[in-house]
Amino acid sequence: MKQILDLQKLITFRHLMHQNPEASLKEFQTQKNVREFLIGLNIKEDVIKVCGTTGLIVDLSGEAEKAGDDRLIAFRADIDALVLNEANEHLPYRSTNGCAHMCGHDGHTTCLLAFAQIFQHYKNTIPKNKTVRLLFQPAEEDYGGSVDMIRDGCLENVQEVYGFHQWPTAKIGQVWCKEGSMMSQPIQMQFDFVGKGGHASEPHKFNNPVQCAAEYLYTIHNQLSQEKGQFTFAWTCFNGGTAFNVIPDTATVKGMIRSLEAGLGDRLFNDCCSVAEKTCQKYGCSVKVQRQAENYPLTANHPKEAQHILRLGEKYFGAGNAHAGPCPVYASEDFGNYTLKVPGAFFFLSSGKNDTNNPMLHQSNFDFNDDLIELGAGFWWEIAKDRLLI
Repeated sequence: MKQILDLQKLITFRHLMHQNPEASLKEFQTQKNVREFLIGLNIKEDVIKVCGTTGLIVDLSGEAEKAGDDRLIAFRADIDALVLNEANEHLPYRSTNGCAHMCGHDGHTTCLLAFAQIFQHYKNTIPKNKTVRLLFQPAEEDYGGSVDMIRDGCLENVQEVYGFHQWPTAKIGQVWCKEGSMMSQPIQMQFDFVGKGGHASEPHKFNNPVQCAAEYLYTIHNQLSQEKGQFTFAWTCFNGGTAFNVIPDTATVKGMIRSLEAGLGDRLFNDCCSVAEKTCQKYGCSVKVQRQAENYPLTANHPKEAQHILRLGEKYFGAGNAHAGPCPVYASEDFGNYTLKVPGAFFFLSSGKNDTNNPMLHQSNFDFNDDLIELGAGFWWEIAKDRLLI
């Protein structure tokens, strides 16, 4: 790989992307930079197409004579950043614009560009009926941009789809994957309890939404705590009133359920709504419910595709370095939208610079490990060779 990849150019690209992060749905310059890098690899402009407004899809096909069955597989990298101030004061390429690549999407993007460089090197030996579609997806963090990519046709005729996330809790050199659930379905909930406010000296005349919301939290917390299944929940916000002597008209509760079982999160959300309605009846209040994160389903792997990753990982990373690792995890992704449509698998690549004490994703001092660029691109190449049947 070192003889094929221009690692310094790739690292320079990664650092430039890190220094100029763009939030979800605003990745216009990132899109332009990725396009220019691809053109610099002598990829024809007509196969680089806008998808999902600020994303791109790129079809890389071989140029040798046709052989065997037609194959089209897709590899995905996310390109957006978090709205977060970076704390890496020692980095000459740190961001200063209020956004930051604290989830490593700059590295994911660079690994996929590195794979494109490998593919271009070997394209004359790859049959012309074998294609890898690169998905440079926007808005993973704060919208679920895979929905727009799918809407714009990114999965048309795709037979298998793959994606990965680097994970810094273990030293570089492992792949983690399993059948079924990999990452949770998140359900963000907001309950606005509406009562009748007034002077606190006459509470009996009013319908206190703060009391209603407080009892709701106590009741639903106890109920959820007794549920069985793979899920977690947290109530993270309680707002109601601004003065000691005023009963407010409204009180708001926010929380989140994360489920690793299909359908479980939806059932628990419905239970939360039911308990809210019953509590309101007791206090003479009403409730308005908002549910968010609809574009983030359960990220679950198809059995055959997960086994492909583990089989190839054992070959590429060495014996004992391809396994389930910490999976499934309660963090969330929007990659599950792809595997609802097409067989595929999502996996993790360990990326720590040390065995332990590496900054975790979304921490303000995180930085992608550049050593993973070559390793990640090489694994993409192993997957491509195997799944293109070449």
